[in-house]
Amino acid sequence: MIKLRDLNSRKLLENDLHNTLKLLSPGTSLREGIDYIIQGKNGGLIVIGDTPEVLSLTEGGFRINCQYSPTRLAELAKMDGAILLSSDMKRIVRANVTLRINPSYSSNETGLRHKAAEKFSKDTGQIVLAVSRRRNTLTMYSGSHRYQFRDRTILLSGANQAFLSLSLYIKAMQSSLSSLNWAELNDSVTLDNVVTAICDCERVRRTEEELNRYKIELGTEAQSLHLVPTDLSQEIDRGMLTIKDYYIQDIYEENEVYEKIFGFDASQLTSKSEIINALGYKNEKLTGDDIIEPRGYRMLSQIPHISMKVSEQLIQHFKTLYSIRTANIDELQSVDGLGETRATAIKDSLLQMKTGTSQLSVMTLPIFE
Repeated sequence: MIKLRDLNSRKLLENDLHNTLKLLSPGTSLREGIDYIIQGKNGGLIVIGDTPEVLSLTEGGFRINCQYSPTRLAELAKMDGAILLSSDMKRIVRANVTLRINPSYSSNETGLRHKAAEKFSKDTGQIVLAVSRRRNTLTMYSGSHRYQFRDRTILLSGANQAFLSLSLYIKAMQSSLSSLNWAELNDSVTLDNVVTAICDCERVRRTEEELNRYKIELGTEAQSLHLVPTDLSQEIDRGMLTIKDYYIQDIYEENEVYEKIFGFDASQLTSKSEIINALGYKNEKLTGDDIIEPRGYRMLSQIPHISMKVSEQLIQHFKTLYSIRTANIDELQSVDGLGETRATAIKDSLLQMKTGTSQLSVMTLPIFE
């Protein structure tokens, strides 16, 4: 799977949130306990973690130290105060405790339970769960993250819509990338080609991310959502290399461009001028029909066994895809790490792409019901 260096930190943060949400997916023991609390029309404040720091910020209550079970959690939630679980969630450590809240941390919550949960999580970095007695909702706080779990009916409706949208967006992405492939191999790339490809790839990336959240929240009830192609993330990573191929290096740092485009709202993402400006072409006297040259990262990523490191070395040496494509075997071999076998593979693969004997595979999505 191709990893974009510029996306690593963002992906790590997203993965951390996903892993945290998985602890509360339907079918897990913790979620079962939460559901019992909600079904019993009770509220609850649950802290996951019994570190010395956490214990020092609690007072009163009862020392329980018993094995965790969903029914025990639900029974203890009938009392006031917070419940402390061990970090591995295998033991109920304390119940009916008072949390010492640091007033220096801010919160936009209105309810006392949710306000305490958010501030305590920010202070300790631990996961804190707030179950609303009045609204029958579960809200998770994890450091600076806040996530409110949604009703099953709403989730299923949203997941269905996201799944259908993803299917349409994938088709659009493959169409625009196929057009970009042809243009790059025939030295006729325009800004319109680039903008369309970036927009389509980013829509797929966002929708897949949204669908991953639905998978986690629905847990065992989301089996159909796992029918999304396993290689989709690889295709998205590859498509997003379009940014790396065309941004103006003298204007922005690479990370800046990715973050700017990732931060676009839906309206900005569909705006040609916004993407052009983000790539650094704002002061360039170019029209949508002017020809621009790719560096070659995305095209080289489609060649088997050619790593990003090798692509970097090739592009550093030849500067553009055209120079790489028109170089002979001996010239390609002059790049560090490229022997005759790899040089021949690159030459042959680019030729096959140009003649149409090598194409990107087309992914299809089933309908989620």
